[in-house]
Amino acid sequence: MNAYYKNWRLFLILFFLFLSISVIFIRMIYIQIEEGSFLLQKGNSQNTSERVIEFKRGSIFDKNGIPLAISVTGFDLFALSGLSEEEFIKIQNTLDLNNLEYKSFNKKSLIKRSLSFEQMRKIKSLKIDRLELEKTYKRHYPLGEQVSPLVGFSGRDGYGLEGLEKSYNSTLTGKPIKERVLKDGARSTIQRLEILEFGEKSRDIYLTIDSNIQYIAYKYLVEAIKNNDGTAGTVIILDNFAREVLALASYPSYNPNNPMRRIKKNRVFLESYEPGSIVKPLALAGAIESGLIEIDTEMTLPIKIEIDGSIINDRKKYGQLKAFEVIKESSQVGATQISFLLGAERLIDNYKKFGFSKPVSINFPSTSFGEINSREKISDIEIATLGYGYGLTATPFQISQAYAIFANNGIYHDFRIIKDSEFPIFSEQIISESTAKDILYSMKEVVDNGTGILAKSENYNVSGKTGTTEKLRDGNYKSSTYTASFIGIGPNPSNELTIFVNIDGLGSQKYSGGSVAAPLFKKISNDVFSYMGYFNK
Repeated sequence: MNAYYKNWRLFLILFFLFLSISVIFIRMIYIQIEEGSFLLQKGNSQNTSERVIEFKRGSIFDKNGIPLAISVTGFDLFALSGLSEEEFIKIQNTLDLNNLEYKSFNKKSLIKRSLSFEQMRKIKSLKIDRLELEKTYKRHYPLGEQVSPLVGFSGRDGYGLEGLEKSYNSTLTGKPIKERVLKDGARSTIQRLEILEFGEKSRDIYLTIDSNIQYIAYKYLVEAIKNNDGTAGTVIILDNFAREVLALASYPSYNPNNPMRRIKKNRVFLESYEPGSIVKPLALAGAIESGLIEIDTEMTLPIKIEIDGSIINDRKKYGQLKAFEVIKESSQVGATQISFLLGAERLIDNYKKFGFSKPVSINFPSTSFGEINSREKISDIEIATLGYGYGLTATPFQISQAYAIFANNGIYHDFRIIKDSEFPIFSEQIISESTAKDILYSMKEVVDNGTGILAKSENYNVSGKTGTTEKLRDGNYKSSTYTASFIGIGPNPSNELTIFVNIDGLGSQKYSGGSVAAPLFKKISNDVFSYMGYFNK
């Protein structure tokens, strides 16, 4: 009986055990079928996340591959919740962070930015779980102040804030990849599940700028500004035949590597000013093209003329000057007569043909267009002053591009600053080849025997034109503050380069284009021509 009872009890135990296992198994099947999708989704939500992978920002190089802006890899060190004081002391000793005190870490907290590779290796060797290293990229500008108003800089988030860094931000940044990843219990990525958004790789940019020529331009510009007690200045060097920008120097500048930098504008594109006598050859070119005058036409010039109650006079009595000698001597009276020959409408249209008051082809933030006094009822005195560079404004780059027309046989060309740019260069015949040669001849006289004689080189022949502007302040020109300019084309007769220089903020002691800007041009052109291997006279 006892044996029978024991067998029956064993049977019941086994039965209920089997029944329990069956119920559990059936429940598992039910959950798998009825609630499997919900539970899978719930589990995935806890163990998967979206991840954004950003590309390293592209670099900016000069035409020879010299870096102008690069991203240096670093690592930011973060403490995670639960980091102990003992572990913190180890980190402190490893990184020499004696000024950093321990605190209770309840959330992810930054300990130190921009660790080097060596510091990162030491931290990893500590094998502390409650730490996280994030790769970062710090922007570095090897040429510093020489090129910062052009290249600009980017912020900590990798977004371009100034200059070409801003203009070409999308090219340099690319487009990040978005993906869904599977993480383990420690929240470390173990598997990529799917790509949500395909990215676009960042790209490097190669400029047409030659860093050696840029150095020459910036060095002499700063020297000339300081020696002449000026406040600012610009140098532009164009390759007339390649249609490329070789140097753009702007002062004052700033150190882009300094987080406390004070930004200074790029005067090449953003500083429009009244150019003064430097526009006289453009007006003469328009008169020759219109058949109103020839380059050697004899002109009778009084020492002064009165227009609308204003006196326009020359520094000496010329009596008779040929048209090219008006440019050579930079005669205000002669320029006034040429203005009246053209008349307001043709004079203004002529300046516009040369690119004034129009946008340039260079992609640069907030570029100035300048303007021309084009009001309907323009007075005689306003027409006269337009002929010698007042009543209109232009940027140094617009002036440089206009003068390159004379070197290129009368053809206006856009200039590029991005090497191997895919965009076509716009070209248009603005004046005839013979007119361009006439103007170059008159500019050659400026340097050989006229107001630009201090630009004359012992080694190279050049053509050029001086410009001096008294700056408008509080509605009048009695400010005793001047801008001196000089633009030259050379070496003759090949005329490969156009070089523009100006110095702003000059006082009343020494301020003319001939005495201040022409010697600066000479120093720059001699070094640049030599560097580029051009033949001597």
